[in-house]
Amino acid sequence: MLSPMAVRRTNPGEFERAGASKRRHGRVVCDGVAFEAGKWRGFVVDLSASGARVNVSGGASGSGGACEVGAEIECELSTGEERVKASARVAWGRDEGGGRRLLGLEFMGLTESLKRELMNLLRTAMAQHTMGKSA
Repeated sequence: MLSPMAVRRTNPGEFERAGASKRRHGRVVCDGVAFEAGKWRGFVVDLSASGARVNVSGGASGSGGACEVGAEIECELSTGEERVKASARVAWGRDEGGGRRLLGLEFMGLTESLKRELMNLLRTAMAQHTMGKSA
């Protein structure tokens, strides 16, 4: 199981200054939402209705693994209680050292149903975080 969760709404100006004006949707920072795509395992750094930034391990950059830039992947995001499966395209990747890789994902085939599932995942993560603080 992952560490206790921290989910917070981000300051939109923070990402605009970082060149995020191209983003279609605002992001929510997540700590503790698990990510899995084939041999790649990790956690969601932040999530929006159109994509996610994830920190993964499980293969080296350039190893021909499924999480190379441009690859289309099937992934699962999970809080332990809530699971969402989605198709995504790896928009960018950066080696973080220690066998870790930071990836930018763009969800593909987004339906209203999938957007609702993603919102429910975030609500569950926030509820778990709130309960963890009061315990």
